[in-house]
Amino acid sequence: MAPTDKLLSLDMGTHDCLYRFRRDFEPTSTVIYVHLQNLDIIAQDRQTYGPEVIQDLRSNVEVWDQQWTTLSVFRQDGRVQYTQDEWKPHSLPPDAASGNLPRLNVLDLKVLHGFKNRVSLVKLDTQRQILKICPFKYQLQYLTKEIKTYNTLSERGCSLIPRLSAYVFERTEDQIIGFLCEEFIGRVAGPDDYDECKHSLLKLHSYGVVHGDLNKFNIIITASGARFFDLEKSVLDTDEGISKNEFSRLQQEEVDRLEEALYDKEGWGKPWPELQL
Repeated sequence: MAPTDKLLSLDMGTHDCLYRFRRDFEPTSTVIYVHLQNLDIIAQDRQTYGPEVIQDLRSNVEVWDQQWTTLSVFRQDGRVQYTQDEWKPHSLPPDAASGNLPRLNVLDLKVLHGFKNRVSLVKLDTQRQILKICPFKYQLQYLTKEIKTYNTLSERGCSLIPRLSAYVFERTEDQIIGFLCEEFIGRVAGPDDYDECKHSLLKLHSYGVVHGDLNKFNIIITASGARFFDLEKSVLDTDEGISKNEFSRLQQEEVDRLEEALYDKEGWGKPWPELQL
């Protein structure tokens, strides 16, 4: 019996595309990955719609319905060819997943809403949580940085950032590709919140961090004050190569740019509508 596949993520380049699929092979479910090295193998108007992508790959790749984890598909000598399991799935470095947090299979999580292609609202038991993943290898550096910063600030007693509640894996527990964290209940910051945001930002800085990507959509005004998230580009005072003077300069620049960020009308950092793949 042929497996049932569903497109989970894609990353389109100029000449190639990375795809990530859920594969249900009764009685198990897993995740598989495809690197389409020549986009013209699939018609342009079919390259992003999941069912058509799967249909075209199945018709071009004779081993599609067999068991494999990674697949490279390319055109050579005028023919569509492929290699199986030539590269390994990506995962967070083992030393980056510090702490004794539980590890949950991403396929077991119920997604309520997609904010961006990597960020979703999910339901875990009776609680709503934020899920953030890195579907593809090149995003690992950002996930690693954000997890390190959250863990470091938590150890320092900072309550201005979300608490991590679990690591998220696919295929095996060693293949961590994301995390769950608490959902801040509140509203997006605006110009009228400048004083509150500045007070909280200075307090955040006192824990030895620069946010690094501050925009109004990364600040939530809660009943307890301003809270910050999305620290993929953060800088810690313990990061290698950062001097005390440079670190102080970065913090001051962030404070100086805060008002402009709160007045921004271009929507930089705004969550996207839910994606339909």
